[in-house]
Amino acid sequence: MKLAVLIDADNISSTYAEEVFAIAESLGEVITRRAFGNVTVFIGKDGWKEPVRNYAIEARPQVSNVDRKNTADFALIIDAMDSLVSGRYDGFVLVSSDSDFTGLAQRIGNEGKAVYGIGDERAPVSFRKACKKFFELKEDDAKYCANAQDAHQNEPASSQDSNPNAEQAVASVTKPPTEFQKIVADLQKRKCKKLATLQNWLMKNLKKSELETEKIIKAMKSRGFISIDENNRVTWL
Repeated sequence: MKLAVLIDADNISSTYAEEVFAIAESLGEVITRRAFGNVTVFIGKDGWKEPVRNYAIEARPQVSNVDRKNTADFALIIDAMDSLVSGRYDGFVLVSSDSDFTGLAQRIGNEGKAVYGIGDERAPVSFRKACKKFFELKEDDAKYCANAQDAHQNEPASSQDSNPNAEQAVASVTKPPTEFQKIVADLQKRKCKKLATLQNWLMKNLKKSELETEKIIKAMKSRGFISIDENNRVTWL
């Protein structure tokens, strides 16, 4: 399935970028990635500037002609309709928690295209129901994915060639290891082969709740530490 991912950058925090694309790529082939927002959200370290670079997103900055107008929202909707009539896509991923996109989701669905929504707890039921499936982002998901990204970025450059074990990789980083890095190091040492074994170890030995366990495993999958097949067998990558 060929997908277009359209992000409301005024509405969704850039800290969710990792999770957004992990979800989108699990749904199909992402051939278009665009983010729409006021010019200010693409400037500075805390906005979408870095995710635009890291995830090959096409930034579509907008300047409002009148204060407090939804210029970026209109730009996203126009782009979505142009993309819809182009016939290039089998589905769309709308990344926002804004009720204004309910009508857009309905319109795309009426054309027989799959439409998926990604947003946070603010997303209204109308938008959720207009999508084929809605994925709710959680603050902790972003935290675990960010920690996972740090874990990979902090590995020594030679690690790909020499393939050191987890303890050596963690010991060689310049920053103190994060909680996520410590968890991954422990799990890599044990090399659990079944998903149930992995879950039980996290819950019993690290005293993690079922929800925390799910988030940790999701972050490990999205960062390429493990893969899990249809029979729930775990392969360490």
